[in-house]
Amino acid sequence: MSANNNYKNNGFINLLKLSYSELTDENNKQEIYLSRPEICALYQHTKTDEIIYGLHLKYFRRPQAYPIDLNKGFEEFIFRRQPNQVLNKVIKFILEANDNILHPYNSSSAKVQIPMTNADFEAQLVPEVGEPSLPSKRKLVLSQRGILARLMLIPYRLRKSDYNNTTFYATRYCGILHLSDNSERNGHTKNDTYHGKFEQICFSDDPDIDPITDVPVDRNDLTFAIYRSNINEFDLIYSAEVSGVTSDQKIDDIHNLDEVNKCKFIKTKLMWTHESMRNNSKCMQWWAQSYLVNTNDICIGRKDRDGVLRTPVQVVKVKDLPKHQKWKPTICIRSLDTLLTLIDETMFEVNCPYTVYEFNYDSYEGWLKLKIHSGKTTFSFLPEDYIKHCKDQTSSK
Repeated sequence: MSANNNYKNNGFINLLKLSYSELTDENNKQEIYLSRPEICALYQHTKTDEIIYGLHLKYFRRPQAYPIDLNKGFEEFIFRRQPNQVLNKVIKFILEANDNILHPYNSSSAKVQIPMTNADFEAQLVPEVGEPSLPSKRKLVLSQRGILARLMLIPYRLRKSDYNNTTFYATRYCGILHLSDNSERNGHTKNDTYHGKFEQICFSDDPDIDPITDVPVDRNDLTFAIYRSNINEFDLIYSAEVSGVTSDQKIDDIHNLDEVNKCKFIKTKLMWTHESMRNNSKCMQWWAQSYLVNTNDICIGRKDRDGVLRTPVQVVKVKDLPKHQKWKPTICIRSLDTLLTLIDETMFEVNCPYTVYEFNYDSYEGWLKLKIHSGKTTFSFLPEDYIKHCKDQTSSK
């Protein structure tokens, strides 16, 4: 992979040329591991757009009666609204935690930054990925699972395609890296409702009671978890949606996270009837999403072109998904570490709560690109109460 920050296109600077052969090369490279992700908070995103502490988890119930028509209730389906602040759940966790989560990551070398422009950045040398130019220190990344998963999959998404393009945003303040994704991906077609209906059919509020399926599906009423994990020098705190657990008994105390983390989590996914599991890019994405949240199983339903499941669902173990695939989990994990390192090194001198670095992978040109939105702009995404909290909590005491 080569760095070149002299070429500009639509305000973007070419940061790194991504090479499949280099990203997938495992020769003489140390094994990299992601620690077992653990839930450190549960939240309920309510119909009224509130975020409250989690009140319950749902329980998986394997459907028994077929066919299953996923079109039922489409007229009353409530589509998901675009969130105002995509890091709001992680920020809520940080603000309300009993412990000072941020203090261990304070950066003594951080200084108040004079906002940098793209021209200023062009005058700098971008360190090569992996170059030991930074102090040895634990680094905190606050993010969403979706961004981390996409960083993991980039080595296998280099082919020219709109689908393979990806954009995310980063702010570095008080030594902490914040990653955000403001893109809108929620479709509003009938096909976009099928997964929500399938999930409703598979999960109940009680392990001994059948799911309630005659009420509208509301994709704004969701359960989210905050996860902690680490990879090399990076400590990760990120949010992700939770589907439910496989259990014969109801969890007595949902706030006992030791017990919650012992549960077997499961997700639901849909495939078309003609699709094969072998060498399927969906399996790679499902694996990455599940791996990041320590999910054990995936319940797969096969829908026909009419949106009907005519054959029994299949429950597969997440650990078995990489079998018979061309992609390798070790490459995905290494990609996450490599790209986090690049982002961190690129932004090492930044200490501004408003400046946003927009990273864009352009699959047509094969470059990871960068555009700097300096100072307070419409791209700034950290709320003021968090900015004050971050400064207070990371100051030396």
